[in-house]
Amino acid sequence: MSRATVEVPEQVTQLDKLVRVDLSEREVTIETIPQEYRDRFIAGKGLGAALLLDEVEAGTDPLSPENNLYFLFGPLTGFAPGTSRYAAVTKSPLTGAFVDSYSGGHFPTMVRYALPNVLAIAIEGRADEPVTLRITEGEITLEDATDLWGLDTKETARQFDGKQTKTACIGPAGENQVKFATISSDEGTHHAGRGGVGAVMGSKNLKAVVATGDSPPTAPNVQELKVKHTQRLGTDDEVSWARNGGTQLIVDWTQEVGALPSHNWSRGMIEDVDDLNIDAFEAGHVDTDSCFGCPVACGHVVDFEESDVGGAFPNANVDWGPEYETIGMMGANTDITNVTEVTELANLADTLGMDTISLGNVLSWLMEVTEKGLVDADLRWGDAEAAAEVIRKISHREGIGDDLAEGTARAAECLCDGHPDAREAAVQIKGLELPAYEPRASFSMALAYATSDRGACHQRAFPIGSDALGGERDPFDTDGHASVVIEEQNETALTYSMVSCSFTAYNYERVCEWLNALAYDVAVDDLHVVGERAWNMTRLFNVREEFDRDDDALPPRFTEPLERGGPADGNAISEAEFETMLEEYYDQRGWTSDGKPTRETLERLDIAPLAPDSLVT
Repeated sequence: MSRATVEVPEQVTQLDKLVRVDLSEREVTIETIPQEYRDRFIAGKGLGAALLLDEVEAGTDPLSPENNLYFLFGPLTGFAPGTSRYAAVTKSPLTGAFVDSYSGGHFPTMVRYALPNVLAIAIEGRADEPVTLRITEGEITLEDATDLWGLDTKETARQFDGKQTKTACIGPAGENQVKFATISSDEGTHHAGRGGVGAVMGSKNLKAVVATGDSPPTAPNVQELKVKHTQRLGTDDEVSWARNGGTQLIVDWTQEVGALPSHNWSRGMIEDVDDLNIDAFEAGHVDTDSCFGCPVACGHVVDFEESDVGGAFPNANVDWGPEYETIGMMGANTDITNVTEVTELANLADTLGMDTISLGNVLSWLMEVTEKGLVDADLRWGDAEAAAEVIRKISHREGIGDDLAEGTARAAECLCDGHPDAREAAVQIKGLELPAYEPRASFSMALAYATSDRGACHQRAFPIGSDALGGERDPFDTDGHASVVIEEQNETALTYSMVSCSFTAYNYERVCEWLNALAYDVAVDDLHVVGERAWNMTRLFNVREEFDRDDDALPPRFTEPLERGGPADGNAISEAEFETMLEEYYDQRGWTSDGKPTRETLERLDIAPLAPDSLVT
């Protein structure tokens, strides 16, 4: 097996190294990331976009050896609380667009402990046989993983995980290249979930990345900051919602404003929210858990009695409670409202390695088209036992699961010959299924979804938080939404370029404070530009892959009136209303009418030299 030795510096003042792993040649090399990339993007999202645009050719098949998969780490990982995270960046097999998917836990910190000056790991080519990438302090090795192939995410992690060793791996879904397969870490409790990054890892025959680290990196002037922000995250009201319930609280919030999707996006509420809200989950709540060094501890440890569906699930008692998105899409949107069943379905998806947002949409889509007689499947609304069987088939691409593994947009074509009702029931943007916020209850979310770089996403901008949930704007008109979406997209792009957690409120000022303690010498104004640069780089990648204004479109379902929507009841978003917001958005972004960044915008952001000549117009 190929081997490379990494020299560890005495002081970590420059995080500037990239580990390049060529699986086809079984070679591991270390190189310095170009200064122009680090100056413009720092790390994470922006750096990943620049590398992907530079190193992966236009039109590359996402599941071919020519597509790269990047693991990226933030400059604060190993130093600051709330930053034990990594980004998985690649060309998405689900959408064909740029995708950056993030995960926390302990694995990222173990990588930083082992490789304190590394910002990125580039995975290239395809191994002839399954392999594991083993990272220890000063050494990186490719090892045979034939015996691991076929194991689920938890079984795989248990082969390696200990106090100072953590694993990022794929399960059967990734091995079988399910287009929404995840990369799982910390024994199936954390996932780089969206866009099929696990399928890309599977296409490369890379079963796992295993990191062992026992030497925290050192740098002057950070200990006081670490204490300060640990105290802030453990006490401040700003993040109290995450400490005191986390995302499970959101079920009641969205129910109240008619933004909780149910019955495959036809309704905005469920009949009895008390069956599925945080109070319902409290019956099984036994503890909280956290990512490495984070006092917020927003994870829920649960222990439910065996559910009514009996032996349908692999574990009667599970150890990780579902987050809001999973509750919304695997629960409310499928009409499965038993908390134990939803928890066990989520555990099954985690164990097999699949994104619960896309998977929940696939299940609800299949329920609808089955009800309409377009597909002959044994799956009905609210049937958890049948849903479990479909999940297993998807992960192994068995029977109907083979087409469902392609996502709802392709399934509508393959299983229903493109029937208009099947297409309309596939609620997705750019091929990526929507998360659990009904946009007819917040028109700003429609704009955020449509303009998201990786397809429908609430983690690029969350404007519903300041209109329908916050009362700062009218959620049912078009005024002011574009500027809010842009501002949030830029700030989130900085957060993800830092690869820090969006729950921990590392705003521009706090990021600046940390970076200067690490000798980056930046100002707050510089960081505003970093986020905007990153967002425009991902747009450049998508434009190069032939995405345009037509792809920044709203699913047809949202042009129809919402049922059972509370204050949003009867709402629809007309094409004219949506186009008004989109035009304002493009204008404020400095993009052309078909959604391309202009030369003036690229030059203002100092990224024109990094853009392909054909895209600088």
